[in-house]
Amino acid sequence: MKNYIAALLVAFPLLNYAQSLSFRYDLKPALTVNGRTLPNPWVGGMNACQFSTMKLNNDTFDDLVVYDRSNRKISTFLWTDKGWQYDPSYETAFPAIQNWMLLVDYDGDGKKDLFAQSTFGIQVLRNTSVGGKVSWQVAANPLITEGLGGRQNLYVASSDIPAIVDLDDDGDIDILTFDASGNLLTLQQNLSREQQGVSGLTFKRIGSCWGGFQKEYCNDFVFGVDCSLGGRIAVTGAARPATPAHTGNTITLFDTNGDGTKDLLAGFVSCQNIALVKNGGPNTAEAKFTSFEANFPAKDPINFQNFPAVFWEDVDGDGKKDLLATPNVLSNEGNLINFQSSNWFYRNVGTNQKPDFQLVQKDFLQKDMLDLGERAAPALADLDGDGDLDLLVGNGGMLTNQGFRGSLFYFENKGTAQEAYFDLVSSDYLGLGSSTVLTDLMPRFADLDGNGGLDLIVFSNSARGIEIRTFFNQSGARAAAKYTLASVRLIPTPNLLGPGDIPAFADVDKDGLPDMLVGRSIGNIAYYRNTGTASSPAFQLQTEEYGGSKVNTLAGGPSLAIVDLNGDQRPELVSGDQWGKMKLYRFPDQPNQSLVLLDTLAALGTPGHDLMLATGDLDGDQLPDLMIGTAGGGLRYLKNTSEKVVITGTDNGEPVLPWAYPNPTERYVTIRPPRDGIAEVISLSGQQLMQGLSVRAHNETLLDLGALGDGTYLIRLLSDGKPPLIQKVVVWK
Repeated sequence: MKNYIAALLVAFPLLNYAQSLSFRYDLKPALTVNGRTLPNPWVGGMNACQFSTMKLNNDTFDDLVVYDRSNRKISTFLWTDKGWQYDPSYETAFPAIQNWMLLVDYDGDGKKDLFAQSTFGIQVLRNTSVGGKVSWQVAANPLITEGLGGRQNLYVASSDIPAIVDLDDDGDIDILTFDASGNLLTLQQNLSREQQGVSGLTFKRIGSCWGGFQKEYCNDFVFGVDCSLGGRIAVTGAARPATPAHTGNTITLFDTNGDGTKDLLAGFVSCQNIALVKNGGPNTAEAKFTSFEANFPAKDPINFQNFPAVFWEDVDGDGKKDLLATPNVLSNEGNLINFQSSNWFYRNVGTNQKPDFQLVQKDFLQKDMLDLGERAAPALADLDGDGDLDLLVGNGGMLTNQGFRGSLFYFENKGTAQEAYFDLVSSDYLGLGSSTVLTDLMPRFADLDGNGGLDLIVFSNSARGIEIRTFFNQSGARAAAKYTLASVRLIPTPNLLGPGDIPAFADVDKDGLPDMLVGRSIGNIAYYRNTGTASSPAFQLQTEEYGGSKVNTLAGGPSLAIVDLNGDQRPELVSGDQWGKMKLYRFPDQPNQSLVLLDTLAALGTPGHDLMLATGDLDGDQLPDLMIGTAGGGLRYLKNTSEKVVITGTDNGEPVLPWAYPNPTERYVTIRPPRDGIAEVISLSGQQLMQGLSVRAHNETLLDLGALGDGTYLIRLLSDGKPPLIQKVVVWK
C-alpha cells in the first residue's frame, strides 16, 4: 500500500497559481421558508425604502428602483409576467446615495432623471441610458434657485424627502420643500418653459411660504397663513402643542379625491401618521390649503412608530399608481419598528384621477426575500455532517411578544456540495433567542478545543455590554455538530472589546490555536492572541493596529473573513465596513507584517450597510464564495469567479520533477528545489506549521517532520517575483 501511494504522489504535478480574484452577484442558491421558495432570496433585506420607477432593460414596462435609506443600498427589480424579479446587474450604474433619491423626468425626453441629496443641497443627474444600458450625466450639482436674496442652492434638509412634481401642469417639474424651520412649505417654481420654451431646471422661490398653512405637529395645522407677510398668521389658528425636538418632513403631492387639485400627504419626524392636507385650489403659487385629515387612508391608515413617508407609483402593472408607505429613518430608534414588514402596499382600485387605496400587504418585496429584520450576520459550516455547508444567521433583533430580541436562524442545506439549497429549519437555534435578552447576534465557527469539530462562538449585546458564548462541539470532524444550551460557556470579554466590534478567527501566529482579529468600531483591526489552551481558550490583546491598520471613524467596524480565495495556499483577508465598502488584502504570514491591499472591490458597488462576511464553497468549484449580511436584515450572495489554481505540470519552464522525497515519509524529507527561495510546511488549510527555511536551487536540505501527526501536508517554496511551488507530502508513521 505504501508503494502504491508513493507512486501516485511522485506523479502529482507542480502547481501554477493564477493571480486574478473576482466575484459577481448571483441569484442562487435557492432558499425556502415555511415550504415556500423565495423568488428573490439574496436582495439583502429592506428597512426604510424609497420607491421610484424607470425603464432599466429597454422593454415597454417600467421597472422598480428602490433606495433604502437605512441600508444605504439601491435595489433594482425588473417587471416580469411573474411579478418583480430582482436583478442586481443594474445597481452599480447608480451613484452612491445618501438620505434620499427620486426618479423624475425633468427634460421631457421620456427617461426619468435622478434627483438626490448632495453635500450642498440637491444633485440632478440626467438619464443618458441607451439600449438598456443605464447611464447618467451630471445636470446640476448643486441645483440652483432664485431665492429671496438672490441665486442660491435649493435647500432640502437631509432628513426630508421633497415633492418633485409638475404642480401647475405647465410641462416642467416644480419642487416643494419645507423651509429650515420645518414648519412652512416653500414652492420652488420651475420657469424654464416660460423663459426658455423647453423643460429644464430654472427655479425660483415663490414667496415666503406656499399653501397658506403652517405645520405644527403630528395632528395639527394652522390655516390662514399669509405667505406675503413672511409666513405670519393672519387669522387665529389652533393652539400650538409642544413641538418635536428636531425637524423632519416627507412630502408627496397628487390629487387624492378627484377634484382636480393636488393634495398634500405629509409625514413628520417623531410622528406615526400620514396626514392628508386638502388643497382648496388652484394648482398654482396661489394655492390655499383649508383642512386636513390626521390619518390617511381613512381605512387601514398608515401607522409607523416613527417618521412615515409615502410614494405614488404603479407597482402591480395595471397602469394605476399605487401607494407605498415606509418609515423614513436611518436606524430603528428605540427598536420600535418591525423592519420585517416595513413596506406597506396599498393597491389603487380607483383611477389615477381619483384613487382608492386598499391595503394589500405590509411586506411588499420583503415577503419574497430573506429578511430577518435588521443587521444580519451569517456563518457557514456543515452542522449536520452530510458534507455540505449549512447556513446560520444571527440578527440585530425583531419585535416579538417578549420585546425586541435577536436570535439565530438555522438554514439546513438540503441540496448538495455542488448545488446548495437552504431551508429554514429553526428561527431560534439552540433556544438562544427565547432564553436570553440579547441583540446583534454574530455567530462564528472555530475549532477552539482542537478535537476536529467546529465550535460555535456567539457574540452579542446585552444590557451588560458585549457577551461571548461558546458552544463546544461534542462531536469530532465530519460528524453532525452537537451543541447544547445547557453546556454553553460564557467567555470573559477581552480587554477593549465592546459593542460595534466585529470578531473573526484565524491562526495568526501559526501555533495551532485560533486567534481573534477584531474589526473595531473605530475602524482599526485589533489582534488578540489565543494564550490559553485547547480546553480553556483565552484571548490577550497584542496590538490595536494589526497589519498596519489605523483608526478610521469614517469606515466604522470592518467585518473580516480570512480564507484562501483561489487555491494558492495563501489566505487572503476580505473586509467589509459599516459604509458598505469592501477591500481585499493579502493576509500576512507573520503577525508583525503589514496587510497588502490587492483590490478595493469597487466594481461590486455598495452591497449594503453594516456588512457582515462569511465564506464557504457553495457550488463545489473549490473556490470559497462570499455571503454578506447587511443592515437590511438580509444577505447578499457573491459567487467567487476567481481564476482557480490550475495544474500545469510546469512553472516558467521548470521541470516537472518531485523535489521533496521520500514521499510518503515516516519523519524526514529531503527537499531539492529547482530555484532559490523560502521553504515552509503548511497544512491543507494554509496554516504554517514550521518556520520557513532559506534554501538554494538544486541543493539538498533535510526537513524533520517528526512533530507532525499522520496526514497530508504541503511544502511550499516562495521565491521573489515568481508564483509559489507546492508539493504534497504524506506523513505515515
